[in-house]
Amino acid sequence: MVWFRSDKPNLQIDYLSTNIEIQSQSIGEFTMRSLPHTFPSMAFLLLIMAGYNQTQIAVGLPSYNLAETAHNPAIIAENLTMLGREIAAGNEQLGLQLFDRAVQVAETIEDRSTKIEALSNIAIKLAEVGQTQKARQLLDRAVQLTRKTDENFTLYQQDPALRDVAIKVAQAGFTERALQLTQTLASNTRKAEALNAIASILAEKGELETARKILLQALQKARGITGDYAYESNGSCGNEKFEILAKIAGNLSLLSQFDTALQVAKSVTGCSSATGESGENYQAWAYLGILAHMANANQVKQAWASSQNIQNDVEKAEVWSAIAVKLAGMNEVNLARSIAAQISEKIPTTTKIDSGSALRELGVKEKALRNIAVKLAEVGQFDAAKQVAETIHELTPAEIAANQDFNLGNQAREKAFTFVEIARQLAKAKQIEPALQIVNSIENGEIKALGIIAIAQELHTAGQAPQAENLLSQNLQLPAISNPDDFAVNQSIIRIAEALVKAGQIERSLQIAESLKKDDSKQEALTNIAVQLAEIGQVDRALQIANTLSLLGLKESALTKIASKYLEIGQLDRAVQVAQSLEENNKANILAKIVDAFAKLGNSETALQVAQTIPSQEIKANAIANIAARTIKSK
Repeated sequence: MVWFRSDKPNLQIDYLSTNIEIQSQSIGEFTMRSLPHTFPSMAFLLLIMAGYNQTQIAVGLPSYNLAETAHNPAIIAENLTMLGREIAAGNEQLGLQLFDRAVQVAETIEDRSTKIEALSNIAIKLAEVGQTQKARQLLDRAVQLTRKTDENFTLYQQDPALRDVAIKVAQAGFTERALQLTQTLASNTRKAEALNAIASILAEKGELETARKILLQALQKARGITGDYAYESNGSCGNEKFEILAKIAGNLSLLSQFDTALQVAKSVTGCSSATGESGENYQAWAYLGILAHMANANQVKQAWASSQNIQNDVEKAEVWSAIAVKLAGMNEVNLARSIAAQISEKIPTTTKIDSGSALRELGVKEKALRNIAVKLAEVGQFDAAKQVAETIHELTPAEIAANQDFNLGNQAREKAFTFVEIARQLAKAKQIEPALQIVNSIENGEIKALGIIAIAQELHTAGQAPQAENLLSQNLQLPAISNPDDFAVNQSIIRIAEALVKAGQIERSLQIAESLKKDDSKQEALTNIAVQLAEIGQVDRALQIANTLSLLGLKESALTKIASKYLEIGQLDRAVQVAQSLEENNKANILAKIVDAFAKLGNSETALQVAQTIPSQEIKANAIANIAARTIKSK
């Protein structure tokens, strides 16, 4: 137990203490509610200052009378300002004091798994700044926490928690210790997961040979997983062995072990629930992970040859499409087109939903072909792109009617959307007339409008705003709204309004949104406009729009984007203001990023103030540790 002890004037604190108790009679009563939110709470200031007197002597800071400061926000702010300035000056001892405070905050976390993760993350930061002994101590503390079980931390949670700590130990640079911990894991599954992650960490550090050896150990453990790990119930399915093998295949590819990686991929199969409504595409994951690291056409062709044994049509479509896209980007156009033809011929088209499997398969083939067509257009192969797009099956009105219990609207328009993207690429290549010809051939009114806007967007991006305006004035037609409550038409209008922002037509977009009679549709449109305005850098205007929203979920979505954008463009004070109005999860995550941004700028005072307002103890501890790490790095 940690004590702020009144009988010891230095207020010493044990570094790895687990609980905090403040003797209020020694420091005066206080409540966080009594302090304005712009100041850090007294409790937090005490966490920072406890055990601080020795440092004060060393650096010449004045001592603080805690009783006097307990009810004085101005003194709290002054003290924190002084501390922030000392930190900004690169005082290593103060940085270590902040690490201590981060640990204490982490120790207050009630959930054991979350506490273990928070302590481990702080240890990684300690190791990054050369504090290896303290990092080891803290990781040992995390390991100790995994050893004891109770009703809130069961045997079922113990092994995964220890696995995660072993991975964090490797991240901190203690590879041998990480491997030792891995050997104590109870199951081959957890051992394989840990070894795979450790190998990936070492590969990122350039320790390729060691990474290969450990990854082969992971493969051995994964292949040794026994028992029936598949299950089919409640519309779900899973197989831990195949999941880890798929991840290992990707890492083998990362380490240029392509032959072994493809062998592993061929040994994996997906799973489907008893109803067929849910599935996990493990084999597709394996192949996609391998493809991500293939850098030349011969390697991709090797993957193409290997993928011929895939049995599941959904996985086959996903993998074959990814291979074709990769090849198209490598100028292997003929082979990419050939693969598209095989997808079209060999994979059946789903037009009737009469089972869970059919529902899963619906649209997969069409999306696979669309991805290939769009990639061919991106590399300037427009004729080939159009030929592939023509092979996409578009559901007929009769087929849509036969599936009236399902919303197949987007699926029925996959082909038209593909031609819109081809038109976009033609416009980007300054081929406006061919682009317009394609768009004008589209029958669906909404998609034709989106195609016109896509061409206008490319003109606007190319600095041809007048031409974009002229194009829209002459060609853009909105779907007619005969019934203000018609959901489908309202959604079409919302998508068009959003697209217009990207094309620089902000006022036109707002006018369309305001014309919607149904309030929730209008607010959805305004939300999407606000998000797009933030995306293109018009954040103040986005905030104005967001503040007019009354539907809380929509407003939260817009404000989250706006806060993130203010952070991105460096307007940190505005980011804090917006973030403080968000719900806890969004608020905590964004405030943590803002804390780090202030710390990067050397403004540790404000960083600490913002850190105190983070509602999650785990994220708060991590944020304080970030400040501490930057303090020591700046030394």
